[in-house]
Amino acid sequence: MKQFKEAHAQLVANGLTHASPSLRPIISFSALDPSGDINYALLLLLFRTSPASSVFLFNTVIRGLARLIHGRPDFVSRSLLVLKRMVELNLAPNNFTFTFLFQGFSNSCAFDLGRQFHGMLIKNSLVMDVFVRNSVIQFYSVCREMGYARRVFDESDELDVVSWNSMINGYARNGYISEALNLFDKMPMRNDVSWNTVLGGLVKFGFLDDAYSLFMEMPRRTLISWVVMISGYAQNGRPKEALALFRNMLSLDLDSSSAILVSVLSACSQLGALDHGNWVYSYIQRKRVMFDSILSAALIDMYAKCGTIDLAMQVFNSSKKKCVSTYTAAISGLAMNGRSKEALMLFEHMKAEGISPDTISYIAVLSACSHEGWIDKGFHYFNSMLDVCGIRPQLDHYACMVDLLGRAGLLKEAERLITSMPIKPDSAIWGALLGACRVHANAEMGRRVGNLVIQCDQNHDGRYILLSNIYAESMRGEDAEEVRKTMRKRKIKRVPGCSLIEVDGVVHEFLAGDKSHEKTEDIYRVWGEIVEEIKKFGYVTETRGVVFDIEEEEKESLIGYHSEKLALAFGLICTKPGSLIRIVKNIRICTDCHSAIKLVSKSFKRKIAVRDRKRYHHFEDGSCSCMDYW
Repeated sequence: MKQFKEAHAQLVANGLTHASPSLRPIISFSALDPSGDINYALLLLLFRTSPASSVFLFNTVIRGLARLIHGRPDFVSRSLLVLKRMVELNLAPNNFTFTFLFQGFSNSCAFDLGRQFHGMLIKNSLVMDVFVRNSVIQFYSVCREMGYARRVFDESDELDVVSWNSMINGYARNGYISEALNLFDKMPMRNDVSWNTVLGGLVKFGFLDDAYSLFMEMPRRTLISWVVMISGYAQNGRPKEALALFRNMLSLDLDSSSAILVSVLSACSQLGALDHGNWVYSYIQRKRVMFDSILSAALIDMYAKCGTIDLAMQVFNSSKKKCVSTYTAAISGLAMNGRSKEALMLFEHMKAEGISPDTISYIAVLSACSHEGWIDKGFHYFNSMLDVCGIRPQLDHYACMVDLLGRAGLLKEAERLITSMPIKPDSAIWGALLGACRVHANAEMGRRVGNLVIQCDQNHDGRYILLSNIYAESMRGEDAEEVRKTMRKRKIKRVPGCSLIEVDGVVHEFLAGDKSHEKTEDIYRVWGEIVEEIKKFGYVTETRGVVFDIEEEEKESLIGYHSEKLALAFGLICTKPGSLIRIVKNIRICTDCHSAIKLVSKSFKRKIAVRDRKRYHHFEDGSCSCMDYW
């Protein structure tokens, strides 16, 4: 653009007039080229045009505004300036003008103005071609006004495949899946966009099985189809299906894309599947896939969530172009793996490099403070969000602060923070306080907060379990059983504790008391031997959280076969002596399992990494990286 302006300056300095033919390439480049300058094009249009100018110039600038000011409200004021100038020059807008205008109204969600222009078209009996009608349908769909969109669609004399796709996309993106499917079935002719639009709608709203059925019916699966399906599995907690579909794609000799690889790395992260993640990294290098910031961040996140933070930092340090997403992935990974001091140092380094933190960066930093109990530092960063960066704290940031105070035992201060919030606290924030009540055995506050949370979020099993455990651990078994009865009455199913362990590239899954594994007999025998061994180091089963009125020996049996213990026994059976054992659990590790695994690491001289819902616990020689603060 700098070179372009220099050339244009020579044109002006030599006294050459701006006839329409000479303005065309100047305005087109400034308005439409990715390296252009829309403001420059706008100035030329407003001050250098004449009645002899072409409508094409004005349409080009409106098109550029619609594309380059995506989602910004100043599209409205700027586009009106352009139209005003057209009126001053007695230039009549044509169908291209209105097509680009409605595209801009869609991007800016300018519903009122867009509706007025639609009304103007109708009142002045202006003929709308199929392109204008399609842009109007798209406009109403984006503004979630599907009734208006359908009316324009039904009243159209001419419909093409784009018209049908626009209408189906509107239904799909707004959650009207049955309407989208009905219209899809009525289409006279479908193209790849038609199939992918419906597929995307099904995935977006969680109808993954229906999406897969449609995926298998597709006459041609494009790269977008694979992206949508694989990312849908990864983003909806079905990482095994995501990896299986990726392997299927590779077996068909189809080239992958950066978007697919990001989703596959996310699936590896969820499973803690380091072997799979390493293979994906080698695939990226072998195929020479371009490393953009999103792919780098996904790779850093994968290694961090697989407990190999040193590898994550190697990827980070080797990234040539670092942006806020790569920094945030590294900061979050360091915090999760018990290296909070390094996380804060990296955050400060990012700011020193001139990269502004975003809302997610601050979540990572506040989590780092929470893991270490750094209250003063936590409030320093929390307050600096608005004071220094102009970022208004959101619910997730307040949840981090409640967690920080709660872990430190400052329950009253945490509750005061919640009640003083400028935004209404959600159940996650109250749930963080409820969890702290259990950790610090505050049954009275736990009862009050627990009942409040259950009323706000009646379908979340974790709230009931927490309150029940608070009662059980304070020897109020009848109250604990009453909470369980409420769960059964409301048909709330408890999400079972589940642990994953990868051995030789295969991910094995265990539930509490699980006996479905082919090595069950060996697993239970070995765990029994492990318990006898760690008892020599002082292990005593922690049974306070067991509600049932049964003998202590039976309570020990219930606690003794939690999923991470079975996964650990399997790991000891199937891995080489001295190698790292990595386990991923879907919920918070319990006190008994934490104590037991510490002693296993000491007795058997093994490094053990367990990732629970909150963080990584790196066990070695009888100690944990969390320093028993989690």
